[in-house]
Amino acid sequence: MAITGHLSGYSRIGEVVVSDWKEAGLLKASTIKPILTTVEKFLIIRTLGELSHQDHIALRDQLKIILG
Repeated sequence: MAITGHLSGYSRIGEVVVSDWKEAGLLKASTIKPILTTVEKFLIIRTLGELSHQDHIALRDQLKIILG
């Protein structure tokens, strides 16, 4: 899923605001966008961080809503 540091004034369908963005290792407050794609593992240069348990649950719940 895509992640952005551009926060809108309101939440859009499928978006998840990363509550614990500092703990996740992100540079600023961020939102996970509902954009799904596949990427070959060799194209991943590095890991930016790791979601907290709370943010992981929020993302999982939003995916259940989007994907059914």
